[in-house]
Amino acid sequence: MPEDFRGAPVIFAGNMSLFRQIYKLLRWELTLEWRDRYALGSVLLYVVATVVIVYLALLQGLNADTFNALYWIILFFGATVAAGRSFLREGGRRHLYYYTLADPLALLFSKLLYNLLVIWLISGLTFLLLQLFANQISIPAPLPLFLATVLGGVGLAAILTFVSALAARAGGNGTLMAVLSFPLVIPLLKLLVDAGTYAMDTGIDDPLRPVYLILAVDLLAVAVAVVLFPFVWRD
Repeated sequence: MPEDFRGAPVIFAGNMSLFRQIYKLLRWELTLEWRDRYALGSVLLYVVATVVIVYLALLQGLNADTFNALYWIILFFGATVAAGRSFLREGGRRHLYYYTLADPLALLFSKLLYNLLVIWLISGLTFLLLQLFANQISIPAPLPLFLATVLGGVGLAAILTFVSALAARAGGNGTLMAVLSFPLVIPLLKLLVDAGTYAMDTGIDDPLRPVYLILAVDLLAVAVAVVLFPFVWRD
């Protein structure tokens, strides 16, 4: 068996439920990442290095606004680097294997769930490091920030996974993914920054207002990906 398919999931699209295909593909994705740990390690190193450099540069320490901006900047670029590899490595025989045997939605959701786990890992590590270096900052309403992180991860994973598929089908150009993803994530990033601001401001009556809009963006992003991905993948 070729190296790329050693331990690959056996999928029979006609005889296996969609959820079981998602489970097998997700497990295979995690197995590949465990074999090739340098990619995830480089993302985590980026998070640590960015926080340390900013802390050393800001001698007066991190204030609430800097904390909020830095948190979402690191999360966005870390998510872009992690999710950008979703379909760019699915070339040659592996693409043919998935194309002929796997349900397109099973492949989409397996990639989306994997990217979501990575994004949540990046967000948790970033928050812990920022709290370590900026322990003087208090978050009066942590719930909006927590919900924005959880729901924002879903939106980022959906958008970046789908854009990664588009870039892969257009020739696997990582620059193309960056160009396509940036205008799509701007509204989501604006809502995430607002949620962080609301979490640190005690004078706002309804701190969950941006969270509702983030949930709406998530539903729209997932719906668009579900509708369009089968056409992109079968093209």
